Amino acid sequence: MPSPGGPRYFERSVERISRQGLRTLQRKRLKRLLNYVYGRSPFYKRVFKANGVDPSDFVDLPDLGKFPFTTKDDLRQYSYPYGGEFLCVPMKELIGWHMTSGTTGRPTVGPYTIRDHRTWMNVMARTLVTAGVRPGDILLNIYGYGLFTGGLGFHQSCHLVGASVVPWSVGRTEPMVQAIRDFKPTVMTGTPSYQLYVMETLRKNGVDPVETSVRVTIPGAEVWTEEMRQRIEKGYGLKAKGGGARNVYGATELLGPGSGQECEQENGFHFWTDQFFLEVLDPETNEPVEPGEEGEMVVTTMTKEAMPLVRYRMRDLTVLDDANCPCGRNAFPRCMWVTGRVDDVIHYRGTKIWPGAIQQTMFRFPEVNDYLVEVDRSGDKGFRITVEVASASDSPDLRQKIEKDMSRTLIFISPKVSFVKEGTLPRYEGKSKRILVS
Repeated sequence: MPSPGGPRYFERSVERISRQGLRTLQRKRLKRLLNYVYGRSPFYKRVFKANGVDPSDFVDLPDLGKFPFTTKDDLRQYSYPYGGEFLCVPMKELIGWHMTSGTTGRPTVGPYTIRDHRTWMNVMARTLVTAGVRPGDILLNIYGYGLFTGGLGFHQSCHLVGASVVPWSVGRTEPMVQAIRDFKPTVMTGTPSYQLYVMETLRKNGVDPVETSVRVTIPGAEVWTEEMRQRIEKGYGLKAKGGGARNVYGATELLGPGSGQECEQENGFHFWTDQFFLEVLDPETNEPVEPGEEGEMVVTTMTKEAMPLVRYRMRDLTVLDDANCPCGRNAFPRCMWVTGRVDDVIHYRGTKIWPGAIQQTMFRFPEVNDYLVEVDRSGDKGFRITVEVASASDSPDLRQKIEKDMSRTLIFISPKVSFVKEGTLPRYEGKSKRILVS
């Protein structure tokens, strides 16, 4: 098994850049970008003119706030299928596309030039090393392959850091048990929900996850919490092996996974602001919030070639910490979890409810295997939570504690809590679907 020591940086000169050096680089790249999209993107030329701005209005970093936002609806309307009015290069220069699933509408597309792909692989390699991947590691990649960026993003960058990859993708979880025994992977990707399902499947097949070779996991692609991290780290025994479960951030609109990565300190993911300029804004006033205050992530892709985006509203909520980090990547601010999505808030009887708050409460109880929330906003079924508890731990006292904590979390709402036997609720090989709203 590779030592958890080894090189701590993929690009030391970049990752240890000074704050002033980073600001100088950002000014240069933003100025170039605004001129680039104004001259090449029909969409940005039109919306810049409609908003009375042009690239000459940008002088320093705060001036970016003069420029209009880009939204997912803009992408759905004007970028599909090849890049549309956002495309800044001839079609012949594209090498391919990734895109979202389109479950809530037309898919969001991400075209790539060869330069874009190289940029992506570079930030992915930086991401892997930041997470603790070392030469000689074997990465079990259980993110999906195909149009989704996750699988191929990790797969195609592993060799750059001296690691090898088992391209498992999602599914075939029972046979994966034997693969873990035989290939002895030291790193595992995948959504946190899938990592928990793999853990459960190992145990059902007589394998103690703690005794496996897995040292580091890189969960992402869904909202998760510190309580979920503790389950993963304890379940696989990651800390005793010198590793941990380290949060990765990314999106198709940016490049894919690798826009941000948690280091070995596990205290928020460093956002790679040499490539992606980050603003954290109040989603209602659109004004910047201070570090330590929650706001919406708004990202400008400073180095993308095919389809760069200016002030793209991610709809993800986070709290920024710009204090120094013991890992030395002090110029790169840390996002203290994605606490939720602006679009995911549940409005119920005049109250806002965040799915992440429910997860935090549920996973504080080690006896809870999983849960399902069903919200009927227009009918008489109300707010229901189905809780699956480990059979050996079920008791009236536990049920009362869970009901009490959930009522305290939801405030002004008394949920109908029911309990089901172990193995009743579905398990997830991709993004979880623990919240159903009708």
